[in-house]
Amino acid sequence: ALNQVVLWDKVILRGDNPRLYLRDMKSKYLFFDDGNGLKGNKNITFTLSWNVVPNAGILSLVTGSGHVSVPFPDTYEITKRY
Repeated sequence: ALNQVVLWDKVILRGDNPRLYLRDMKSKYLFFDDGNGLKGNKNITFTLSWNVVPNAGILSLVTGSGHVSVPFPDTYEITKRY
């Protein structure tokens, strides 16, 4: 089974700088582990994909050529509530 979630997104308009600087970027959307699969998982894969929205025509999904697989920790830090 394939599970996917969007952690972050950005609209880049024609003429904008297309380079993304994401150092220390926080997740835009709420992301949490319900205890059924992420904690302790050794194969979590992050991929980059994007949509090019034309003025007219077909909406295509483009997937980047690379990916990163990272292990999730066995325990989590306690987070602060705001």
